[in-house]
Amino acid sequence: MYNHEPKNYICPFCQIVKGEPTDRGDQERSVVLRGALATAFISAKWWKLNPGHVIIVPNKHYENIYDLDDEAGHAVFDLSKKISIALKEAYKCDGVSLRQHNEPDGNQDVWHYHLHVFPRYAGDNLYANHEETSWRTEEEKEVYAKKLKALLNGN
Repeated sequence: MYNHEPKNYICPFCQIVKGEPTDRGDQERSVVLRGALATAFISAKWWKLNPGHVIIVPNKHYENIYDLDDEAGHAVFDLSKKISIALKEAYKCDGVSLRQHNEPDGNQDVWHYHLHVFPRYAGDNLYANHEETSWRTEEEKEVYAKKLKALLNGN
């Protein structure tokens, strides 16, 4: 229902869930938690004042919220709470924001349902700085992934 995924689409989020390399290389070091139904990883695309934000995806491929089944949706939401608490502790951020987009006019650009969890800081103007993004290396992301993994795994 309401699908826009191109024919023969190679889903980078499915590749991450399976531990396979994407067109941006091996993303395995960015994965902070892989559960039975959902996976969380450090995003490769960063907003200038909100580094190290996390993307949570269902392990099964659903294009958008219209297709998402309840069990996968609950798993993503439950994981978002764990990630939000870990961001507060690991990054010492002032708050968190959750964002989720559907369809091209809803700003969806990867055709796999995903939820962004952003660390927020006073005056960061996250929504006003939408154009100030950059792509990060696996090494840059790994610094943030290690902090979150330590908290999530009880180390």
